[in-house]
Amino acid sequence: MTVRESSAQIEQQAAMWAARLDARVLTAAETADLDAWLAGDSRRLGAWAMARAALARVELAQPAQDDAPHEDAPVATRPSALDRRTLLRNAGMALAASAVGAVGLGLLGQGQHYATGKGEMLRIALDDGSIVNLNTASGIDVQFTAEQRTIYLRGGEALFDVAKDAARPFVVVAGDARVRAVGTAFTVRHEARRPIDVIVSEGVVEVSEARAAPVRVAQGMRAMVDPRAATPIETAAIAPETIEQELYWREGKIAFRDTTLASAAAQFARYNDERIVIADPALAQETITGLFVANDPRGFAEAVAQSLGVVARIDGNSILISPT
Repeated sequence: MTVRESSAQIEQQAAMWAARLDARVLTAAETADLDAWLAGDSRRLGAWAMARAALARVELAQPAQDDAPHEDAPVATRPSALDRRTLLRNAGMALAASAVGAVGLGLLGQGQHYATGKGEMLRIALDDGSIVNLNTASGIDVQFTAEQRTIYLRGGEALFDVAKDAARPFVVVAGDARVRAVGTAFTVRHEARRPIDVIVSEGVVEVSEARAAPVRVAQGMRAMVDPRAATPIETAAIAPETIEQELYWREGKIAFRDTTLASAAAQFARYNDERIVIADPALAQETITGLFVANDPRGFAEAVAQSLGVVARIDGNSILISPT
């Protein structure tokens, strides 16, 4: 029986092909392999177009080091199906539809640092084949050696699609938490004054903390790491729809399901300088369900006003939602 590729696997392969093409001209054999790969699954062409478009905007994701790779390497033109201009045009349409504030893709070596500003998202292809998606206001340091692949999540949130390499474990360090994987997909969220939040969407990871024994966390589970708690690592099952909701940020969106307006306003504050203010405490506890563009707090406020019969108005850099 043929095993259908996951979207993460397709995106990973597309990113690797795009990176290879960006670095040099493909050989005739490689071009044939790429053509065959694109023809093998209808989803691959879209992933390939997105990867090429991201590379076209790589200036958004330049590393801070003086020895950062330059973008003047020769790039081959695809000899069949769609030319580069068509690919980039289609990918640009897809990126606009996703409403992502900033998207980039870069190749990482040792000791690289990548970060996003408020409202930005960043997609990064690591040189081992792994892919990192950075959420708003997030930063990572990457240190790869012959023995281990280490990512330091300095703050914010990141989704890791890890390429399998049994000889080199993949470790994410976030505050007091360590998350170890071989080949899997998981998110880590690291914010001040909050427990480290780990969600596993594929495979198994091992979560550890200085005062606690390592805990295996499988697909469909969440681990909360809090060194100040009596039990530093707490695990729980998480529903597939909840995982899907948690990952909408990759598309530049925020999903709410029976979420209080107060909590929704706090979520929008992660992505925007324009703040949503709920003027009435009772109104702040009203709930909302829906999918919203992360960098459009005004659109969210208008939807709330229509749904709950309240008033939304602009006051300087604030959006006030009130009963009247």
